[in-house]
Parts: sequence; C-alpha cells; structure tokens
Amino acid sequence: MYMNNQKRTLLVTVTLALLFAAYFLRSYFIIIAFSTLLAFLYNPSYKWFLKRTKGNSGLSIALTILFATVTILLPLSLLLFITAQEAASLITSIKSNTTTVANHQTIANIIASLNTTIHHVPGLNDTTISLDSVSAWAKTYVATMTKTGLNYLLSLAGGFTAIFSQFIIFIFIFISLLKNQTTIISILKQINPLGTRAANLYLSRISAMTKAMVKGQFIIAFLQGLVDSTLLYIVGVHYFFFWLVFITFLSIIPLGGGIIVLPAGFVFLLTGHIWEGLLLILGHIIIVTNIDNVLRPQLVPKTARLDPALTILSVFAGLKMFGFLGIVIGPVIMIILITTIQEYLDYVTKQKQLTNLLDKSTS
Repeated sequence: MYMNNQKRTLLVTVTLALLFAAYFLRSYFIIIAFSTLLAFLYNPSYKWFLKRTKGNSGLSIALTILFATVTILLPLSLLLFITAQEAASLITSIKSNTTTVANHQTIANIIASLNTTIHHVPGLNDTTISLDSVSAWAKTYVATMTKTGLNYLLSLAGGFTAIFSQFIIFIFIFISLLKNQTTIISILKQINPLGTRAANLYLSRISAMTKAMVKGQFIIAFLQGLVDSTLLYIVGVHYFFFWLVFITFLSIIPLGGGIIVLPAGFVFLLTGHIWEGLLLILGHIIIVTNIDNVLRPQLVPKTARLDPALTILSVFAGLKMFGFLGIVIGPVIMIILITTIQEYLDYVTKQKQLTNLLDKSTS
C-alpha cells in the first residue's frame, strides 16, 4: 500500500514537473521541435559518421552538420532565392501592368466569359466586370502585399540579434540530441506511466508519422508540384520556380495543386485554347493524382496513415499553432491522440473480456 502511494505521488510530481517545464520553455518550443526533427532525421547519418571516424563524436557531429547544410540549407536557400526573384518579377509585372498582348487578350477573354456567366445570375444582370477594375484591384492588392512583405523583412533585419541567439540555441540542442538520442528515448520509456509496450507503440507511431510527413509527404508533394508547374510552363504560364514552390506547399498541406491547375485548365478551354486546357486537366488527373497513389504505399507506413479529413485538420491546426513546422507537428499530435484513444478502447475491451471470463468461471 505504501509503495502504491509513493508511486502515485512520484507520478503526480513528475507530471507537474513536465507541465512546468513545458510552460517554462514555451518561448523556445519551435526551436526545440525543429532541432528534434532534424536530429531524428540525421541521427542515422551521425551514427554512420561515428563508425567511419572510429567513435570520434566531435568530428562526427561536425560532418553531420555539414551534411545537413549541403542537403537541406543550400538547395533550399537557392530555390527560395530564385523563387523570390520570380515572385518579385511577377509583382512588378502586375503593378506596372506590363503584360504581353497575348496575356492581355487572355485576361480580356476571361473577363468576357465571366460577364456572360454573371448576366445569367438573377440579381446580377446589371453587374459588369471591366479590365480596368481588375487591374486597379490587382495593383492595390499587390501594393498592400508588397508593403506587408517589406515591413516583415525590416522586422527580421531589426531582430538580427534575436535570430543569431536562437541559431546558437538551435545548434546546441541539435548537437545534444544527436549525441544523446538513445539515452533520451530510454528515459521517455521509463517515465511513461502506461508501461513499456505502450511507450514503444507511441514512439514507433511518432517515428513513422514524422518520417511519413518529412520524407513521404514532402517527396510526393515536390513531385506533384514539379509536374504541375511543368504543365503550366508548357502551356505558356511562366515563373516556373514560383509555381513549383507554391504548388508543392499546397500539396504538402494537403490541398493539392488541383485548386490552381484545374481552374486554369478550364479557363484555357473557355478562352479557346483547347489543347492547353486539355493538357492541364488531363495531365493533372492522370499523372499528378497517380503520383500519390503509386508512391504513398511505398513511402508512408500503414501505422502513419490518417484519414484524409484528420490529416488536413491536423495540418491546418498545426500551421495555426506552430507556423510552418505545424505541417509535421500537427499530424504527429493527431497520431498521439488517435493512439491514446485506441489504447483506451483496447483496455476497455480487455477489461470486458476479463469480466466475462470471471463471470463464466463463477457460474
């Protein structure tokens, strides 16, 4: 009896300590989450370097950081730099109204089609959209967006000291997690009040979901964005890298590039560009959709698969709460909630079976 009370007291104490730690470190949650994510992904690389350097942890960590920089930071920085240039060019083009004759005619045809449709809607017979009103709206919207982006960049420049300090914190956490990942996992298993089996189940599903979102989902989304942006480029929609990044992001969420490509295809059809419209629509349906169908079973384990409604809910909830990292954190939290519910249902089922056995043995 004394041991049970002591165990219960220790459990409550540990729980309160963990809650206080979460509150105490709340300002650095994103840094900790990002460091944990990268340490988890690059731990196999660290172990590989550790073997090749005969246990030299310092050199292995330096090589792992260099490898992570080469495989993530440099390609991502280059891609974002090119994308930013194309986005700036697109914004300048819209603001200065420097559209080509073909684009101008396409926009005019779209507006004419919209006016024809609107005039058939009861109550909107007298409503007419003009090219001038669309141009004025675009200029105002882009000007606002540009001003907001400029203010954001200025705030980043003003907060350079904070960014530098956060980078230093990230490096220290990343190094610590690389070196002590096995010990940390062992501690998590020990303090889990549900037992070793449940701890292993949680860790395996969290691991599977993280790999699924980072490796599987990102690879699938990038390939879908690559195909959709290529199709857009073939039919004459320029700014390839801008659309690549934008559609890849939509595919990660996962809304999918269809909300861009399919309407664009129908616009081409309505304006008389038949082969362009058919290429966009059929290319997206036949190629892009099947990228997900073919690769998902290979890249995403069954233990990490969520219902599409739960996936999109968890991603948007994660984005709202944690920013961009919420794309990964949201589904991980959802898989923890689902696992907890499943564990409870399994416990209730086992208790019922045990009760039925006892009833049968006493009767």
